[in-house]
Amino acid sequence: GAFGDNGELDFIRTKWDELIDEQSLNPGKQIFEKMISGMYMGELVRLVVEDVIEENLIFSHQDTSQLRKRGAFPTKFLSQIESDAVGHFDRCREVCAELGLIGVNEADLSALRYICECVSRRAGFMCAAGLTALLKKMDYKDVVVAVDGSLFRYHPHFRNVMKSRVAQLMGVDYKFDIMMSDDGSGRGAALVAAVLRGSEAVESSNLTSSFADYCSIM
Repeated sequence: GAFGDNGELDFIRTKWDELIDEQSLNPGKQIFEKMISGMYMGELVRLVVEDVIEENLIFSHQDTSQLRKRGAFPTKFLSQIESDAVGHFDRCREVCAELGLIGVNEADLSALRYICECVSRRAGFMCAAGLTALLKKMDYKDVVVAVDGSLFRYHPHFRNVMKSRVAQLMGVDYKFDIMMSDDGSGRGAALVAAVLRGSEAVESSNLTSSFADYCSIM
């Protein structure tokens, strides 16, 4: 999460990323996390949408006062919007209604979904890049990665986006799988990875040596 604190990610940071950082409780810290985490993703979408509104490109003649409030667009809205099938906007309309936007046309609904997709796909790609770098550094040829987090759990496409991009970056010489962990602890993630790989139970005192080929991402 702290990757980028020394400027390593400045070449891909946007003005909206900088705003997120400035408004956070720890400016200048956890830069990578602020670009990929569910804690910040909804607000990132809201800031982008707010700028698009200012350009008069979306939600014309709508009362956008609610949407302009900081924190008004939680990340769950992003997941709901992207849960709609392509060309359908039922959940997107529901989100808009919660924000006081009634009778929104399909062009605006499509634009809102596109912004959500851009933000979530960037996060998925960045997560995949970080994970790939870690796996290649450890040189694991066959590994199960146990992941914990609401974004990975609830977003309809984040897991697939992340998995497909890791596969592209890792190449054919590496085998991996990404699984959901229901336990917030490192041990829980490791145990889930072991179970999913068909590993036999091991004594807790031997966890470190027994999980040489497992990786947990919390």
